[in-house]
Formats: sequence, C-alpha cells, structure tokens
Amino acid sequence: MHDPMTVALEIKSPFYKHKPWPKKARRDPNPFALRRAWKEMPESIKEGRDSFWHDGYRESVFTIWHVDPQSDGSDDSCGYSYVRLTKKQVEILRNTAWSEGQTPHFLCCAAKKWTGSITEAEALTRGLYFLVCRVLKLKSTYEQASKYASEATHIVDCCGFGGNFCFLPGYHTNSSKDTAEIRQDHFNGILCGVARNILTERRPWWKHPKWHIHHWKIQWHFGQRFYRWIFSRCCKCGKRFSKWGDCNVISDWNGTRIWHGACDSIEQKPDPSAK
Repeated sequence: MHDPMTVALEIKSPFYKHKPWPKKARRDPNPFALRRAWKEMPESIKEGRDSFWHDGYRESVFTIWHVDPQSDGSDDSCGYSYVRLTKKQVEILRNTAWSEGQTPHFLCCAAKKWTGSITEAEALTRGLYFLVCRVLKLKSTYEQASKYASEATHIVDCCGFGGNFCFLPGYHTNSSKDTAEIRQDHFNGILCGVARNILTERRPWWKHPKWHIHHWKIQWHFGQRFYRWIFSRCCKCGKRFSKWGDCNVISDWNGTRIWHGACDSIEQKPDPSAK
C-alpha cells in the first residue's frame, strides 16, 4: 500500500524567491552549457538568482492534494496514474488472451531476454496495439500504432526491448510449468497494460482525477509554518522552533511528534501526565 495522496495542483507565489536568468543565458537546455553560462555571468547579474533555478523559483502558497478514497482497496481507485479498466474490458481481454495459450504467437521467445531483432519486437508491439484496439472497439490509425510501437521498443527503462514477448516459466509466472492457462494469464496482463496505456493517452484533460474537487485536500503552507512557529514545541528538549520557516525538523511516521534535527540523538522526555 502506497500513499493515497497525490499532488494535483500547486498555486505559486507571484513573487520570485530566485529570479530567472536572462533569456540569453538559459537558452541552451544542455546542463553543461548552463553551468558554463553561470560561471561566465557577471556578479551583478547573479544577484538575486541561483545557479540551480535557471528558470527562477517561486514558493508554493497552496498545494492541492488528491486523496484517493481507496474504494476498491487499492491506493489508486480513481485511476490517477492510469485509466482503470472496467470489468467488461478486463473480461474481453481475458478472452482474447485465450488464443495465446492455445497457439502462442506473441509469447514466442522462451527465454529471459529477447533473442530476436529490434524490428521484430517493434512489429509485434504494433500488432499488440491493433489487437487491443480491435477487441475493445477503439479507433486507431497506423501512425498511432507505429508511434506507440517505436516508443515502447526504443525508449525503455531497465529491461531491454522485446521483454514483453519473452515467456520463461518461473521468471514471469512464478511457476515451473508451461501450460496454456499460465500463458493465458501472462498474456492477459500484457494486454491490460497496453490497454491502460492507450486509454490513458486518450483521456481528456478534464477527466483526469486531479479535478475531483470532492477528493481535494488543501495545504496552506503559511498557516502550517505559523502554527509551528507559535504553538509547536520540540518533543525532546521542549523548546520552540524559534527560527521562522525552520526546516531542520524531524518527524515520526505519523507526523504526531516533531523535534529539532540537533535533538535527534536525545531520548524523548517522559510525559508527566502519563501514568
């Protein structure tokens, strides 16, 4: 279970804490060019600016959080990250995966790593896109499928290209058997992943869960700082947080106790009212 709270919107202060660099200095987004531009910048221009915030920095006045109701037991029942599939869509994809268990076509590589070429992996990914769109009755074009296949094949994070088309019992399915049911389960997960990506990309901006006003929780940063400055006390040394906006504060997991960073190694004083 992860945190059901996700940042939906941030309302920034109209005043810059660090002014943006001159447009000429931040024209090149290359980080090495930005470092060189900062070093070559006169001290008079550096005043009020920061080497890290080349586009300027404004503090947040309000942070609006989307708090997921966890209505289905998960921390993303609203589908904030990906569009949630309906029961009917899941059933359709499950039935579609049946043929892969009987006559394997996509799961054609019984190894941990893809042994084919990039061209073959891209062609199979394009076929996955068309297959999902056909069974879910989604309109698609060859350009859309090619774009998806190209990105899925060439822009990868930790695993190599073609990983979706590898089937190795014990690696993907945590089973030592290669049966039609196991292949169907594995391929069903692949189809659901492709469907979520397609539907998420096509979701209108106004249908995004961050606009669920009834799930909003508003955080007022000035009010929090003022409350801590006036009322909060260190639970270990008992002293106040004298410095305005003091960020050298450590809290427990639940946020019920806070203390100075320097008091981290000090044992908490016992509560005299406790028996």
